Amino acid sequence: MKIKGSALIHTRNFLNKSWGSELTTALMAKLPPASREIFGSDRLTSYGWYPVSVWNAVVDEAARWPGKSGPSIVRDIAQYVSQQDLTLAHKVLLKLGTPALVMRQGSVFWSTYFNGGDLIAHQISDRRFRMILHLGTDSSNDPGRLTCREAVTGWQENAIRLSGGYGGQSIHVKCRFERHPVCEYDVSWSR
Repeated sequence: MKIKGSALIHTRNFLNKSWGSELTTALMAKLPPASREIFGSDRLTSYGWYPVSVWNAVVDEAARWPGKSGPSIVRDIAQYVSQQDLTLAHKVLLKLGTPALVMRQGSVFWSTYFNGGDLIAHQISDRRFRMILHLGTDSSNDPGRLTCREAVTGWQENAIRLSGGYGGQSIHVKCRFERHPVCEYDVSWSR
């Protein structure tokens, strides 16, 4: 599976802004050579597709970084990426749409960043959805555990906020890395 270059570029920008270039360079030095070469490249393009193993290596290392926020840094990265990477069509959908409309379009948003897997929405009530993420568990070919637990939930909560919802919450209730066939999210908002 591949990840869109814009997600990697915005992740690098987030780290540079939040941590500074010195710490970001130190983090990149800890990445596997192939991931470091791609993530640090000036030739990384927004519309290119890159191995998801690069994303996994970066977020895994960022989550382990001493003195930072641990795994929740991945949630912050996902929220930053989603805000920076919105196309005009996405901005219109978020502005004119409702959180429910955005959740129903989960599959479209997922495919903006990943060229495999699927995020399916099941509406439970006006302000509650069960989101199902279909993926494998091979961390060299599929988004890793931190993507399930932190990035997807962070993106969903940010999408609720950007589309005018309040009190948005995404709870990762089942994980494909914990012997479930899929990841499931209970997504809700108060108004």
